[in-house]
Amino acid sequence: MNLIAERILDFLKNFPPFDVLSREQLLEVCKSIEVVYLEKDKTLFNIGEPVENQFYVVKDGAVGLFREDNALVDECDEGDIFGLRALLRKGEYKLEASAIEESIVYSISND
Repeated sequence: MNLIAERILDFLKNFPPFDVLSREQLLEVCKSIEVVYLEKDKTLFNIGEPVENQFYVVKDGAVGLFREDNALVDECDEGDIFGLRALLRKGEYKLEASAIEESIVYSISND
């Protein structure tokens, strides 16, 4: 049994779209999730960087999505998904993602 995957599952099962997956399906997703720790003001991705094959879910803390002029576009907190639109669009990130406070983020690969 993978205890980390089980803990991730226990968190994600409460948030859409993960709440509609069977336990077995969600456990498979959770086994490939990378846990990312971000200190306050640490950047996860920058404008113009190539989009990786992943999207993100905030576990703890808050991550801000910022325009080039540093204007806050969206604040993502517990259970919020971000980076999915960029993943679907491909190309480059149009926004910067930075921790507004100390945060733990789940990186979910599309592979």
